[in-house]
Amino acid sequence: MATIDPWGHNLLKELIIMVEDKEEGLLRRTPIIGEMIIEAERRGEQRGEQRGEERGQKAIAELLGRLFARRIGRRLTAEEERSIIERARVNGPDEVEVALLELEREALVRWLAEPMRNA
Repeated sequence: MATIDPWGHNLLKELIIMVEDKEEGLLRRTPIIGEMIIEAERRGEQRGEQRGEERGQKAIAELLGRLFARRIGRRLTAEEERSIIERARVNGPDEVEVALLELEREALVRWLAEPMRNA
């Protein structure tokens, strides 16, 4: 950005102040621009929340995959991974937890392969 001299200010700093200053921000007080800023902030927050949720779900899926793989003694297939995630989504995490903790190896493999029942 261009520097505004001779005072040593720069345009970028001035624009940031105009946007961020909630009390005195010139751009926030301008009707259409202020609404656009508020909407952009809201959308940014939503995207951030969505990305955080997606990362959390991915981390949980990876953890479950590792735990199931450890219990059955091999790496899960892509279909088995999808089965775990879909069962947790549709029937709730309790069903997945019970299967992981209570079923023996062979029963767990069968559980992963059988068609999913709806809760």
